[in-house]
Amino acid sequence: MHGPDTDDHELAALRDAFPGYRFRRRFVRGVPCYLAEARPAEARPAEARPAEARTSAACDAPLAAARSPAVLADMLAAAAGRPVRLRAAAVAAAYRDRHLTLKQCAAMFGVSRTTIMKFLAAEGVAARRPGRDLDERAVAAAYRDERLSLHKCALRFGISERRVAAILDRQGVPRRPVGRPPRRPLG
Repeated sequence: MHGPDTDDHELAALRDAFPGYRFRRRFVRGVPCYLAEARPAEARPAEARPAEARTSAACDAPLAAARSPAVLADMLAAAAGRPVRLRAAAVAAAYRDRHLTLKQCAAMFGVSRTTIMKFLAAEGVAARRPGRDLDERAVAAAYRDERLSLHKCALRFGISERRVAAILDRQGVPRRPVGRPPRRPLG
């Protein structure tokens, strides 16, 4: 938490931005947090109340808690459908800690993969390369010994067919002819 002077200014800004909530500083499981609680419907200004809440009383249960006022404001803004400024730290945490792919991060945050790459670079997070820790001997053995196709090897190891072909070349494994293998006579 910050000092008492900055806390008061940040809480006042939250109160101005979200008049339907009551903001407090509390310890949640031993961690100092900012807490947002829904105000009872009768205590809110008329313009801050939704139509259905004007007729029935809203409960005074905790709605959200966060370690910083900025994160709490983003949570409430997202819940209200307001645009939220994308934070590089949030992108990096999703990619690094939750092990999401670039494509999944882009879909989650509603931006392009290029934007995700820029945020990761700003946070000093290196992009993962699919199959970076790949055992090339295992790929060659699957192709040669299990007689898997390039396509099936690529699917098994999560890499492209071109990468499988390059690995086979590096490992000195001769490529089989393209097409179906000849049928063996029954007998």
